[in-house]
Formats: sequence, C-alpha cells, structure tokens
Amino acid sequence: MSSANLPTHLQSDRAALDRALTLVAEESFFAMVDPAPDDLALPGGHLLKARVTFEGGFTGALSCTMPRALAHELTAAFSGASPDEIAVADPAVDDLAGEFTNMVCGRWLTDVAPQHLFSLTHPSVEPAVVPGNGAPRGMLNGQPVWIELTLEC
Repeated sequence: MSSANLPTHLQSDRAALDRALTLVAEESFFAMVDPAPDDLALPGGHLLKARVTFEGGFTGALSCTMPRALAHELTAAFSGASPDEIAVADPAVDDLAGEFTNMVCGRWLTDVAPQHLFSLTHPSVEPAVVPGNGAPRGMLNGQPVWIELTLEC
C-alpha cells in the first residue's frame, strides 16, 4: 500500500497513540500517564521492548519500550498481586509487557480505523536499549514509555 493510500489521519495523528496509551494505562492498569519532561534523565536498569504486528485495512507494527521495573509494576497491578509476590525477572513480566503493547495497539486501531478488521501477531518481547527516536511518548507512573509505530506502504 502506498503512503498516498493511507488515510491522512494515520500519517499525522500521533494524538491517537497518546489516547490509546492513556486509556489502556488508566482503565486496565490503574496507572497515570503524564507528559515526559524535557530534562528527563534516561533510566538505568533493564528495558523491555514489546512488538506487535498487524494487518487488515493496512499493515504495520507497534512497539512499546519500557523499564523492566515498570513492566513489573504493571504486572502486579494487572494481576491484583503485590509487587513483592512477583519477581522482577519472572517471565510473567515479559508476558505483561507484550500484553500491554497488544492492548495499546488494539485500542489505537479501534480509534483510527473502527470500520476495519485487523489480525495482530502474538507479541514479541526482548531486552532493549533506549530508543534512538528521542523523547518517550509519556511517563507512566513516573517511568518513561516509548511507542514506535511503523506503517507499511
């Protein structure tokens, strides 16, 4: 699909990603999203990058990169467990980072293309470094989250 065939709002509407991130964080993880400060110190520790690809009305991929500590916190919130009950290195933390990304992608697709049916792949999750695309999309419970969206033309 050429970029000329993509709806204009898909080419420029980054606000839809912000809405998807906020809705998923608040409604499913009881987390707050705030703007990233200009003077953000890059996080220490391990980062995870979860990626979901999709196809339907158009094709692409959405990735979320976050500190493992944030994925651990979200795992506890989502499961109703205490953070002390889940090890930071538990495979459930990786699974949750993937599910979080899947939910953000699904919410974004529903917002920008409600008339289309999409299939999403099982999320892949791997260790990551701070993305080279600059500032995070936002701060989730005080920790940065980067979202990368790629649309195939």
